Amino acid sequence: MAEQEKNTPAEKKQPKAAKKPSIFARMGKWFRELKGECKKIVWPSRQQTTNNTAVVLASCLIIGVFIWVLDAVFQFGVSALIG
Repeated sequence: MAEQEKNTPAEKKQPKAAKKPSIFARMGKWFRELKGECKKIVWPSRQQTTNNTAVVLASCLIIGVFIWVLDAVFQFGVSALIG
């Protein structure tokens, strides 16, 4: 028991940290991993890209018209209250 009490966590030997690789080694590893991740990319087809673009443009047009109508209604309401 006396021996266990002497060994506190601060007195235990900590393993030495591994030496940090050089900046060039880390950059090389990063580029190798980047190349591997780029190989996993699945690009959309031309048809998918065209469809997605059409959806975005239609959504922008619909939201723009909606905001324009709301602006006209609020403008009419404020004009009615003031005048």
